[in-house]
Amino acid sequence: MHDTRHTCASLLAALDVHPRIAMQILRHSEIAVTMEVYTHVPSADTRRALRKLGEALGGGSQKKGADTDGRPES
Repeated sequence: MHDTRHTCASLLAALDVHPRIAMQILRHSEIAVTMEVYTHVPSADTRRALRKLGEALGGGSQKKGADTDGRPES
């Protein structure tokens, strides 16, 4: 269960969900717990991997040829 919370928090951060919203979703009483303990900001490589995973799972809202931060892939 604990690992799932870390994954959820990190995915929410990668999707640019406001930290207060993430805090509410994770049912934390303090923002510091959400941001300092559970959230891990992914690198550009991690973002590309997450995008590919989303596409493989049937997602596809990303523009083809663009990274999750809006920059063209290299």
